[in-house]
Amino acid sequence: MKGVKGIDELYEEVREYDLVITNDAALATALNGRIDKPVVGYFALTPKQIASHLASRIVDKPLYSELMVISSVSADTGLSIKYVHSEIENIKEIRKYTKDVRKHLHSKSALAVYDAYERLPTLERLMGAFIPEDDEFYEGIYVAVIEEDLFNDLDKHFIPIKHDSVSIFKKEQYEIDTIYEIGNDRQLAENTVDIIDPSKPGDFAIVLNTSSPIADAVRAALYRKGLPFINSLNVRDLSQIRDYLQFITLALDFETIRVKHVKELFSNYNGFFKKGKEEFLLSKQTEADMRSRGWELWEVMRDIRSMTYSEVCEAICDRRAKIQVGILINDLQVADTKITSVNLNEVKYAVDNVNELHHNEEIPEEEKRGVLLVDCNNSVYIDRPVVFYLGMEQDWNKTLIGKQYIDIEDETDKNVARLNALIQQGQVRYYFVNSTKGGKQARPCMMFDLLYRKPMDSFSKMCGKLIKGRWHKEEEQQMPEDLSRGIVTDKTFNGKFSKSSFNNYYSCPRRFMYGLFLTTPEEKNSEFGTLIHSFAELYVCYPQDVEDLGLDHFVDMISDSYSGLSSPMMEGLDRAKIKQAMWTVTRYIDHLGIKDVPLDTPLSVKKHPNRFMIALGKEFTSSICEQDLESDKYPVHGQLDLFWNGLITDYKTGSPSDVKSIAEAMTPGSNVKYPEFQAPIYLSLSLEKGGYRKEFDLFYAMDNDAVSIVDDVPITSNVRYIRLSEKSIKDTIVSSEGFRSYLSVALSKNLRGNVDAIMRVIRDMASEDITSWDQDVALINNIADSLGLNRTKTNSETISKGLRKIAGCAEGGLLRYGDTLEITSGFLVSVMDYISQMHSKMVEQSREGFPALPRGRCSECPYFSVCTKGTIDDGGERGE
Repeated sequence: MKGVKGIDELYEEVREYDLVITNDAALATALNGRIDKPVVGYFALTPKQIASHLASRIVDKPLYSELMVISSVSADTGLSIKYVHSEIENIKEIRKYTKDVRKHLHSKSALAVYDAYERLPTLERLMGAFIPEDDEFYEGIYVAVIEEDLFNDLDKHFIPIKHDSVSIFKKEQYEIDTIYEIGNDRQLAENTVDIIDPSKPGDFAIVLNTSSPIADAVRAALYRKGLPFINSLNVRDLSQIRDYLQFITLALDFETIRVKHVKELFSNYNGFFKKGKEEFLLSKQTEADMRSRGWELWEVMRDIRSMTYSEVCEAICDRRAKIQVGILINDLQVADTKITSVNLNEVKYAVDNVNELHHNEEIPEEEKRGVLLVDCNNSVYIDRPVVFYLGMEQDWNKTLIGKQYIDIEDETDKNVARLNALIQQGQVRYYFVNSTKGGKQARPCMMFDLLYRKPMDSFSKMCGKLIKGRWHKEEEQQMPEDLSRGIVTDKTFNGKFSKSSFNNYYSCPRRFMYGLFLTTPEEKNSEFGTLIHSFAELYVCYPQDVEDLGLDHFVDMISDSYSGLSSPMMEGLDRAKIKQAMWTVTRYIDHLGIKDVPLDTPLSVKKHPNRFMIALGKEFTSSICEQDLESDKYPVHGQLDLFWNGLITDYKTGSPSDVKSIAEAMTPGSNVKYPEFQAPIYLSLSLEKGGYRKEFDLFYAMDNDAVSIVDDVPITSNVRYIRLSEKSIKDTIVSSEGFRSYLSVALSKNLRGNVDAIMRVIRDMASEDITSWDQDVALINNIADSLGLNRTKTNSETISKGLRKIAGCAEGGLLRYGDTLEITSGFLVSVMDYISQMHSKMVEQSREGFPALPRGRCSECPYFSVCTKGTIDDGGERGE
């Protein structure tokens, strides 16, 4: 591959020019940091930066911000903010490559958005119309343009005719000397972090796919070592914003929610209820039932539909929260808007998706400096002395398929050139790769084939020396018993695990084997689940049809296939159960604010098309339902029931589980009756593919079935929230706002009012071994001191019990409380590595036979009647 000039070399080449133009913002910053002579005005700029500087002179009014553009286009077209935002992002992406945007928009709504967008003063519009020779900015100056071949269509508008081109490439060739082949993602992360000098973290950068599981492993390793790394703080991360929006959300259901649903939230605002009121309707409470600010908050919830966003902020927020919430509602221009469920959903969407929203919360000092995590798909130059390159496998590829507005060949050449430059950054470089991926030998990403101009099926072909760690085991050479027959190549099964097939394999390898080729009749529970999943998909795609026809119509449609399946005498109860599940599903989907979904998938391509849609004569469903994802990192794949606004939801129609049971079911080594590894598998898939939040909701359609049919409880009571934490278990405990709210109720009365003080002491003094906290005398004494308690035996025992309770909520990298389960990235990586190991074992067993190794009672296995080979254990009884 071509050699690449370093930043210092480039600076020496361009230092005598008046202006240097590059489309790499990091390179521009680095060049500006090396200026060693007096400079008036600007030196190194990107085309976007030039456009921003010239905007006030060229355009007769200020450029619109992202928020102003979205709100203006939404008002002009009458389309929702959600739709407008996604369409504008698509338009801006297309405009980078071609000015003929309309050609690539395929709906009337998209064209309406584009027409409204084009009428606004935006940075992209200015860039597209700019002609360098017509502007005085370039008069009388010498301009150097660095690697203009990498500029997109908009960037090229800022290249003047008179300029000197500067290449980033040398005539010499560059060869990677050494690549280190290391076991798995976690080992890559740990070896990388071990090399970093804790006294100089700012000297190091790590290049990787920042949306891949390896990034979580790196962050977890950095946290464990206490090494700072550069991080951002978004509006959605602020507890003041989350509490404010949650307060309004619950208030809109004021007539139906119970005290238990708002108790923790009220305590955050210094409002409390008398003990024993948890199951009572909030709307029926009186002032005598509350303490402190409880009644004041109750009145705000009662009057919520007549109040504006600013009035609610003024009524419930403290001084600090008022500042953050005030900035948000003013940015969104809803401060004086009356609250409705519709505009609340749009506010929530903006908080989760609009990057321009700002705040004045101070980012912790340690997150402003330290190790730099660099996205391999978004970077070229890196101004750090030591650079690590992790993975370099298939997740380093850039997907261009489906983007008809891109010249595939030209863009591929640009991507290869960027990769060529990226892997030569820093003065000292370490290249770390996996030994295997998905049970197969790890392979370099496909762009290396183009870079080296030959197939690169092994990392050994990319370097002078491939060093394998001691954890890497060489495969023994297979010799045939009969040399005349050649090498034996037994067929193996190496398909990827689904969550169900891995659950089977974990329960018993032979159960997994039977599940591959035996089917069981659609029994009552599985048929019921299929029906409700199909109905949910129908309601997401065609809600008006469901509303027009009514639930009873759809119950009648399927009663012959389900109702009375278990017994004719159960027909009435079965019909009621179906209607109950349908009702809760519609409430949950309405709660998510789903509307205007894309109907972009023909039913004809579905292996099992939706029975309701076929009956109604529909031809299309939506890609947000029943979405298939396949991992490039791990040997797993999954089908997402629902993906909306970055959130994954899985519908559950069986008996509801609490978070403790969910946690036990996904923990390797546990012998639970029903293992369930769905949460870690789906979280890892979402992280790998990008565009998803680090959240996963389990919706139990039949939870609270005795009361939810009459809308007595909020539908959120049917949800178990699975969240991913990128911190260690100790830091997760300390930083979780939800866990603090839980402890303010769950701890003893002497401690519950001082949760924040307790957490500060734990943060500063406690060890990473949470099981030792209740025996740590120094920790207990310091908590007593911070609470103003004497160091008596009674107080020490109280604090010790409190610490034991806190530690009891967190086991093995999982934090569970209420309806929420927080999974640390360390736990997630360990589970996925475990699944990879089990997959390798499964592949080996497929050559010789799957043994019967049950974790539970064989008589409860659905394949018990056909499993006749070998001795099996049935809880004390044995059979052949």
